[in-house]
Amino acid sequence: MQNNQSIMQISENKDGSAKVLFRIRKAEMTDVDEIMAVMHEAKNDKEHPDWFVSDDEEYVRTHIEEQGFVIVAQTADGSVAGFFLIKYPENREDNLGTYLDFDEEQLSHVAVMDSAVVCCAYRGNGLQGHMLEEAERLLDTDQYYYLMCTIHPDNQFSRHNMEIHGYEVKRTALCYGGLPRCILLKDLTESGKSPAQVVKSNKQ
Repeated sequence: MQNNQSIMQISENKDGSAKVLFRIRKAEMTDVDEIMAVMHEAKNDKEHPDWFVSDDEEYVRTHIEEQGFVIVAQTADGSVAGFFLIKYPENREDNLGTYLDFDEEQLSHVAVMDSAVVCCAYRGNGLQGHMLEEAERLLDTDQYYYLMCTIHPDNQFSRHNMEIHGYEVKRTALCYGGLPRCILLKDLTESGKSPAQVVKSNKQ
């Protein structure tokens, strides 16, 4: 059984001068307002408006306790610096496995690494990767072993971050009402490893 204990992550500036303490943990309902503030910042990104599709508050609340879970990166002063939302698809329309022609059995084992956002002020600290690692640690990989996500083809940073964690681009398709997206898959049945082992081997 997976435990829900949070982890602490120390990040250091490139010059080695300053350290910032982040707590990577599962989100609670009390985090919703701050999660929505982070989402609002991403939604208003004028440089790359097609890279991120925002969700409403009800969607976030549903996935905190019922149809998945949310990971947050919390600063030393307690504010939310970023979040990663994980979705357990309830129907074919929400299931990215349909883009890869998964059968019904395969679709039942898909978890969607749905959306990840880090506040502009805290980018460069590796938070997206640390939140992903914590999300994979908490996943029930006996039930969910096809991990999937979508990334805009021009978003090289996010694509690289997912690829070094074992995700592979399987195809490009139009999603979310006609937006281009790479469809990525991490097949744990193929690797024969737990998420933590895959992350470790990819970093060596």
